[in-house]
Amino acid sequence: MLALRSVTEVATVLAGVPTEALLAAVVVLVALGFRVDPDDAVRAGLLVGVGFVGVYLVVGLAVGRIAPAAARLAETTPAAPGAVDVGWPVAAAVGFGVVEIGFWLIPIFAVLNLLLYKTRFTYTLDVDVWNYWHFAFIAGLVFVSTGNWPYALAVGLTLGLFSLVVADWFQPAIEETFDMDDISIPHAFAGVMAVLAIPIDLVVRRTPLGTIEADPAAVQDRLGVFGQPVVLGVVVGLGVGLAAYRDALTVAESWYAILELAVVFAALMYILPEVAGILIEGMDPLSQAVRDWLTDRGNDEVAVGLDAAVLVGDEAVAAAGVLMVPVALGMMLVLPGNELLWGVDLATFPFFFAMMVPLTDGDLVRMVVAGTVLLVPIHYVATWLTPRIVETATHAGAPTVEEGTYTVALAGTPANGVLALPVPAGLLVGLAVVVVLRGALALWPHRMYVLAGASEERAAAFVERRH
Repeated sequence: MLALRSVTEVATVLAGVPTEALLAAVVVLVALGFRVDPDDAVRAGLLVGVGFVGVYLVVGLAVGRIAPAAARLAETTPAAPGAVDVGWPVAAAVGFGVVEIGFWLIPIFAVLNLLLYKTRFTYTLDVDVWNYWHFAFIAGLVFVSTGNWPYALAVGLTLGLFSLVVADWFQPAIEETFDMDDISIPHAFAGVMAVLAIPIDLVVRRTPLGTIEADPAAVQDRLGVFGQPVVLGVVVGLGVGLAAYRDALTVAESWYAILELAVVFAALMYILPEVAGILIEGMDPLSQAVRDWLTDRGNDEVAVGLDAAVLVGDEAVAAAGVLMVPVALGMMLVLPGNELLWGVDLATFPFFFAMMVPLTDGDLVRMVVAGTVLLVPIHYVATWLTPRIVETATHAGAPTVEEGTYTVALAGTPANGVLALPVPAGLLVGLAVVVVLRGALALWPHRMYVLAGASEERAAAFVERRH
């Protein structure tokens, strides 16, 4: 298919950023800034680093087993898609690898974030430096295609502004649902999916699907052992394996691969929540220090902005992520005109649902319906952006492709589709969305907080604190 090196090697060569070490260092510094005991600050940073290693080890395990099955499914299907999904690590490496703009976004956005906090445009301080790659990626894409550095920078910063506004908007619901005080999630991908899921879920609630009680606990009660997360993972893995190897079921090696997929999906369901718990444990001292800092300063407000990875341990998030894999594989084969061939990003569906849990009440049916609807534009935006992704990756020094072509599924968000529109339409529409959302949050904060999934009580408490 591709003459690409491993995504890990590409990320290392192009970005050169030791992600877990960087995140651990940021947590230590922020914790010290909030006067956490040095020993506790170092331990917190190390646990956060270890937690991220654990999360991405699990994701990497899934990538190595699930992506080949997806490729085989496509190979045995007539008129299969041709743009292989090489995953978010390549997008991150490419974003930072466009040296004219990629790494400049880190200090520029950090300073902008601090200024916006001081002026109360936002209450979120985004310490999740690694995920600035979302902003760098779209900025790099626009820069390579237009050659306009100021415009590309404005596009990247606009996605950053959107992420901060959404982080503030969803914070009451995130805190309440996941029991994480003074934490917000300025994750561009998860935030876009959550915002777009709101109107979809409002419609689903008014249909018979909205009356089905399908949170993980209810599913387990109804299905018994077959409703347990591990068993659900086995069932989904068997289904994916049987579909991928349906033409070779008489060969023993096919059954070995099918059984391996079953165990891998079960591992995703069980291990992902466990390793995500390490992240939560690492953030506890910092969260407590922030609460103390706020108490000492009366009405001052600040939220520590973290990666959506801190949410993927939730049972509903993990279960919905697993259930979406066969849905995505089926859609890539039946959507007319689609060229996205799912690969690496199949393992990242928990991030897709991370911020949807509050507004869907953790209901698996509502989450999967919203996810299915949102997968449609993702397929077509990723297909549309494929030539520009290849062009940008080549500019950044990515290895050449000998056969076929490639794309990045997570790059196919409607937000990237809008921001990649011709100059100046993309930037103007993006800024308009930010202004509308920020204005609505200022004018109708209680209604907006409830819309994102917060209870009436939590919404009222935030209105009193901030508005």
